[in-house]
Amino acid sequence: MIKNIFVNSELEYLRAGWRIGIFILIMAACGFIITAPILYVVKMIPVINTAGTQLFFSYFGITIATALTLRFVDKRPFVSIGLPINKSSMKELSIGLLLGSGMMTLIFVIEYAAGMVHIEFRALTIQQQAGIFFNSFFLYVVVGYGEELLFRGYILQIFAEGSSRLISALFFAVLFAFAHSKNPNASLFGLINVGFAGIWLALAYYKTNALWLPIGMHISWNFFQGFIFGFPVSGTTSDKEQIAKAVQSGAEWITGGNFGPEGGALATLMLVVSSAFIYFSPWITSSTSAWMYGNWRDARRTEVLQRHALSTEPISEAT
Repeated sequence: MIKNIFVNSELEYLRAGWRIGIFILIMAACGFIITAPILYVVKMIPVINTAGTQLFFSYFGITIATALTLRFVDKRPFVSIGLPINKSSMKELSIGLLLGSGMMTLIFVIEYAAGMVHIEFRALTIQQQAGIFFNSFFLYVVVGYGEELLFRGYILQIFAEGSSRLISALFFAVLFAFAHSKNPNASLFGLINVGFAGIWLALAYYKTNALWLPIGMHISWNFFQGFIFGFPVSGTTSDKEQIAKAVQSGAEWITGGNFGPEGGALATLMLVVSSAFIYFSPWITSSTSAWMYGNWRDARRTEVLQRHALSTEPISEAT
């Protein structure tokens, strides 16, 4: 039947591929109707025209698209995307912040101890440093939330429904790397590590069934890399987000060179160790009240079977 091309007959639910297509269309419409006009205004006001502000409104449009798709296509609440607000949320976010910052700190300490790096601070007033701190913090919070919503949010999750978690994680790791391929100083090793980071972040989502852990990891990894230690962040540097510059002298395959630590073997090592920790750690478990596709699928299958049983049950005649 033609209907089976669009609908999973067992669940009586629109198939994953069509839902992803609808989401992309809604996201494009939100970009055109919401994001583009706002960014047009923002770019005419220099005082607020920063990378953080531009990305904030871009990801705002993606958030609206996600909420609309979940509400009208999937018919479930926005928090089911992996953003429940409960007692697990702060714990997962905190663990993520500690993991990302700890990994980047270890990279710096190893390089510093080996004489591969030193930090040169810019001549700035306290007011200038404070402004740069807030710019940097705002930018990396926005990037951490936005990139996780985009790359580990609706599309990855629905893709996993139609294939598997492994295939979905690998596919979006490649997309994540490709999205960074136009960054300054991008290298093959750097893009491989970015792809590996995509798997690391997907693993954090799959282990908790929530986005708080990968969001925390993403935020602190970038913030400590860029603002705290002055490294390039995926090849990018900016005086608006950095008060210092990390001057590296070690082998590029170890340090990452101008792409930043993400282009070096130390980052690979940290990603391997951190991934193993996330996978095996008894402290990282499924988020409280997390929405899980498997549970929903089983409940939906039961509901459909019961509905069919009722519809076929003979009606007894009155005596």
